Amino acid sequence: MDGQRKALIVANDVYDHEGLRHLRSAAADAEALAGVLGDPQIGGFAVDVARNRAAHDVGAQIEDLFSESRPDDVLLLHFSCHGLKDESGELYFATRNTRPNRLGSTAISAAFVQRCIRASRSRSIVLLLDCCYGGAFSQ
Repeated sequence: MDGQRKALIVANDVYDHEGLRHLRSAAADAEALAGVLGDPQIGGFAVDVARNRAAHDVGAQIEDLFSESRPDDVLLLHFSCHGLKDESGELYFATRNTRPNRLGSTAISAAFVQRCIRASRSRSIVLLLDCCYGGAFSQ
């Protein structure tokens, strides 16, 4: 297998909006996962951690991860953050600048992630969701 192993860990434990409480373990969990995945004896992944970034930055990193892949690449995307649903039930992943009343422009939609995954050339993709409503992703 000649493919690369790439991981993007999105972790948000601090939020600008006062309605989103800070998460205690998101950053520590992200660092621990990055250590395991990045260890050449265990995971062997090239790991990028996006911690407390704005939605537009995270979205660009997600799109880069999936759009620059090859069929033999193994890709892993991990979210550790608040999961929010809009009035129609669509799932969003909260970022630092998320405003619960403006999810479309300030959070990462599950639909966006699904589109990126479907457009990827990689045949091996792992998605880990550590958030509320994670089960709504497949819907």
